[in-house]
Amino acid sequence: MIGRWLVLIILWVALWGEVSLVNIATGFIVAVILSLLFPGSRRSKHKIRIVPATMFFFYMLRSIIIASWAVILAVLSPNENRRHAEIIRIKLESTSTLIRAVVANTISLTPGTVIVSVDPETSVMDIHVLGKIDPERFRNQINKHEQRVMAFIEEKK
Repeated sequence: MIGRWLVLIILWVALWGEVSLVNIATGFIVAVILSLLFPGSRRSKHKIRIVPATMFFFYMLRSIIIASWAVILAVLSPNENRRHAEIIRIKLESTSTLIRAVVANTISLTPGTVIVSVDPETSVMDIHVLGKIDPERFRNQINKHEQRVMAFIEEKK
């Protein structure tokens, strides 16, 4: 509760752009009121690990840059391999809804890939891919991608 108040107070002061006693006091009042209105009784079943999350951020940044160049080449200099599109089916390891959602959304962030469907019962995803690629190599990349997500989202027991 105190950690939540502290975050809300810091956010309040940051929004006002000035550290003053009045801003801190009003931030405390707002934090208490918000905590009473929205008690947040549900405890999260997941914990975010900062170092792996930071590494994942840079991994995604690199992936987006590389994929963007591939799409730019496909648009500016199209050929049969670059225009090729297919749907690749991949079975995910995780049964966590949050992890599957993060995997699916981060894959869709990468240019040239779109999640077509995710079966919640079997954890199977269909991914539309732009460009001629080796399906088995792509599956391995997605499995490693999922492992990176699982490294920074830890399920509490």
